[in-house]
Amino acid sequence: MRVVFIGWNPPKPYRGFWFLDEHDNLRGELHTVLLRLRRVTAHAPDGWFLEEFLEAGYYFVHAVKCWAKAKYPGFGRGAVPRDRRNIGEPLARACAAAHLCEELRRLAPKRVCALGELAYCALRALQPDLDPKARPTEGRRFELSVDGINVPLLYTSFPSSSPVRGRQLRDFTRGHLEEFLA
Repeated sequence: MRVVFIGWNPPKPYRGFWFLDEHDNLRGELHTVLLRLRRVTAHAPDGWFLEEFLEAGYYFVHAVKCWAKAKYPGFGRGAVPRDRRNIGEPLARACAAAHLCEELRRLAPKRVCALGELAYCALRALQPDLDPKARPTEGRRFELSVDGINVPLLYTSFPSSSPVRGRQLRDFTRGHLEEFLA
């Protein structure tokens, strides 16, 4: 696998990025970013896009499979820091240990891209020496150890139209990915 993207949990149980029967915000946003980078040619985030995505050597996994609600404790808009500390982070650590570690081992990616804070939190659970002060809008790069092999890790924004400092988050993602995928 060339690049494994790690992102937010599925919005509905057993649905999300890979299921075409419903709209998925992340699939739509990642399609927009990759289309603007000319990494895919599909005009919509449909089955053709998913085929191109896989053929390009990309894959997507949910950071926290054991949480199927759209709102995650302590993350996102209106987040309560206490909820992150007491619920969100412990759950991310447990779920990353139970699922994410094995997925990364099986997929053996050449690169990993953490889309947003929750994905990075899950990766920090697997590798605690990742900088806890890193912010997704910075587009920081690290080395991630996957089954004893160091692979490049990009920590970037979860792509969306939400503005930060006058820019949409998807624009941060696109800029960071443009360099990372070069």
